[in-house]
Amino acid sequence: MRATRMLAVAAAAAALITMSGCPGGAGGLPGTPGGGSGKVDPNTCGNYAASDAGRKLKAFFEATVELNDAVIRTEAVVKESCRIMGEELKMPPGDLEGQTKAVCDKVLAELKSDLQAGLKGEANLKVDYKPAVCTINAEAAASAAAECEAKASADVKVQCQGSCEGTCNGKCDGKCQGSTGAGGECNGHCEGTCGGTCSGGCKGSADVDASAQCKAKAEVHASVQAECTEPELNVSYDAKIVVDKAKAELAVNAIKKGMPKMLSVQARLKPLAAATQAWVKASNELAESGRDLAASFKDQAMCISGQIAAAVGMVANIQASVSVSVEVSASASGSVGGG
Repeated sequence: MRATRMLAVAAAAAALITMSGCPGGAGGLPGTPGGGSGKVDPNTCGNYAASDAGRKLKAFFEATVELNDAVIRTEAVVKESCRIMGEELKMPPGDLEGQTKAVCDKVLAELKSDLQAGLKGEANLKVDYKPAVCTINAEAAASAAAECEAKASADVKVQCQGSCEGTCNGKCDGKCQGSTGAGGECNGHCEGTCGGTCSGGCKGSADVDASAQCKAKAEVHASVQAECTEPELNVSYDAKIVVDKAKAELAVNAIKKGMPKMLSVQARLKPLAAATQAWVKASNELAESGRDLAASFKDQAMCISGQIAAAVGMVANIQASVSVSVEVSASASGSVGGG
């Protein structure tokens, strides 16, 4: 839903400055998987995937690589957003190089300065904002879990934690466009949160009922493959509130050109953050049982052990990067009147 709001410049600047927690708090991008202890490669260690345990382990390694790549791309978008704003603010190129946090700190400080210099202290910006919306394919999540579990897709239960664009079979926390069964269960389109299976697109995240490693594989894959609309953002101001036109134009143009990229991150992070939780849980379980599990592969034990160690070694960096990106994108959205 499109919303037009009048924002106080002081409040907007304050919200933007909270973005000084830009990615980089854990040393920048997640970087090399395993933090130097090795690189996760699902296709190494020979034919380990021939067994049931090996098939699930390979699916988990695939999810690890896919998640790490997605987290790196997401943080890169945040940094690029800051760089674009910095270029619009005519900042020296040297200030736009380095780790994400350092770049964003400088850019946002400059943006705050230009807003304060360009507009009257209690003046308002007019912001017309339409957020991005991401849709995941619940059926694709079921398919990924089914392949991992060696089951039929129909035997895998996937709940939509959000609005179901297809057919919701379960409790609908909202308006059900279809038949309603016992206990208020919806068999149709749910305008709200679908608490059951969803055939078709889900605007939210997928909750897959599967073993830890297969759940991580399915939810990570579905979140990374989500299809997202682009956010729309228009910023304007009354000429009467201008103190320094050049500074005001630099700041507003920076927001117009750089902020949409930042806001696109927020929508993508909703399913990605949920999938990360599933992956972390699977990683923690492997950290506890990894030695015994690796030993069961006999001749491949050393290779499997190294792969598990590499994956578990990525947890802290991936969690930190996702957490910071969530915080930054939320601050960005708040600064332009988004939800």
